[in-house]
Amino acid sequence: MASAAMGQGYLTPPPAPPENPVTAEKAVLGKILFWDEQLSSDGSIACGTCHFPSAGGSDPRMGLSVRNPGPDGVLGTADDSTGSPGVVRADTFGHFEPDGRFGLEAQVTGRYSPTNLTGGYFDELFWDGRADGKFADPVTGITIISSGGALETQSLGPLLSDVEMADQGRSFGPLTDRLANVRPLALASQLPPDTQAALSADPTYPALFLQAFGTPEITPVRIAFALATYQRTLVPDQTPWDDYQRGITSALTPTQLRGMLAFDSTAACAVCHSPPLFANNGYHGLALRPSSEDTGRMAVTGDPQDRGKFKTPSLRNVALRGHWFHNGAPTMTDLRDTVAIYGTGVGGGFDALDPVLNGLVIPAQDVDNITEFLHALTDPRVAAETFPFDRPTLRSERGAGALNPEPLGTGEVVGTGGVAPRSIITASPFFGADNFRIGVQSELSGTFAAMRLRLSALGGLGGPLAVRSLGLPLGPTFVASAPDGTGYATWRFPLTQTPAMVGLAFDGQWWVRDPQAAGGIARSELLRFRVE
Repeated sequence: MASAAMGQGYLTPPPAPPENPVTAEKAVLGKILFWDEQLSSDGSIACGTCHFPSAGGSDPRMGLSVRNPGPDGVLGTADDSTGSPGVVRADTFGHFEPDGRFGLEAQVTGRYSPTNLTGGYFDELFWDGRADGKFADPVTGITIISSGGALETQSLGPLLSDVEMADQGRSFGPLTDRLANVRPLALASQLPPDTQAALSADPTYPALFLQAFGTPEITPVRIAFALATYQRTLVPDQTPWDDYQRGITSALTPTQLRGMLAFDSTAACAVCHSPPLFANNGYHGLALRPSSEDTGRMAVTGDPQDRGKFKTPSLRNVALRGHWFHNGAPTMTDLRDTVAIYGTGVGGGFDALDPVLNGLVIPAQDVDNITEFLHALTDPRVAAETFPFDRPTLRSERGAGALNPEPLGTGEVVGTGGVAPRSIITASPFFGADNFRIGVQSELSGTFAAMRLRLSALGGLGGPLAVRSLGLPLGPTFVASAPDGTGYATWRFPLTQTPAMVGLAFDGQWWVRDPQAAGGIARSELLRFRVE
């Protein structure tokens, strides 16, 4: 089906499998799900967090803090990759656990987020193509879509990934139960008009699933169907190149026209990046890094001939991305330099170079022209995030004055080593969160700690705290002994007891038993959080 769509002169809507036809109700439900951070275990990550339209459908978060240390486990070495920040490692019960590479900081994926904006056109998805077109119910194992369901298959993976969105051992049962009880997009703001209208008519997830599927049941299959349907409506077909194909000859500049000619001929770019999708549903090796660091497609097929091969991405909206290739090419942040490597440095002395690239030379002038041509593959609606590429503002985008929980910057008491306990804040305190948690680290190992709370309306912390009637656990927590002598602990409780908690604000502070602290108690800075 995808091949038929790719054969047109300009981009046409992607095909949908007959088992999951596109409907407006499913599409808007999928849009709400895609941008709802409540789908992650701690309420910190949405599907869309790693796929902003204005970043070309990939991850806009960049810099040294989003590096994966690669196979050697050491940051700052040649095998580092630019990935996507996910969740702080947590066990099945929601207790934080240090990761061997990232400690108690957010884990980072080993591959850069590919664009989702053209996902509906591919037979397989992910850089290694492990999500194929056969979609099975993850609960029963029964095949639901026999072919053409790569988007459905791909969409459920991150929801259970203990690096991307989930606590370890997460299953779909707790997720579907949560969705039945939370307010859709409760953590988001500035909702697009279509989601506002849908939520005005159907303000709960069961009501939205009823509109989309005829009954209110929330199942993994239905979640996948809705997410896939939404993404099939994201058709970036209003680029200058598409306009040119439709007969608007002024749509491309003279430089872009020269670049298009070089792209199609002397530079041989179109061999792998074939219009109108500017991809070919294939896998190729660029030999940018040793294949021993990441075997790519071979890990899926087991075929040694696939070693070091990765999926050819669509070049639509490529100029909006800040990184490229499966590893994010950490040292390369310029589109022109990315184009130039195909003629002046592909291979780099490493293995698994695709034969089509052998001996390829692209003159500097052609590199410049091709780079300009790639800008003609940007859909202005994508760049501006206008319909259908509009989205809400996520909790993670809130400014310092709107953080929840909010560090108050006072109240610290240092302990052993002259260090004060430091809170780990990842989760959002939203009503319906079955696993809201606040962690603590940088403290004495093997001792006891307690999260001290008080309703903010009572004037902050000061004495014994009277909030037990709300079901909040206030007892001591044993602080784990870490190999390096740094203790850590987690305080957690479900925000599901009563709707009366919504809007309540609490002041909280970690108190840690420490004989070297003043009064024998080390304290973190004060926090304030409000149940949303």
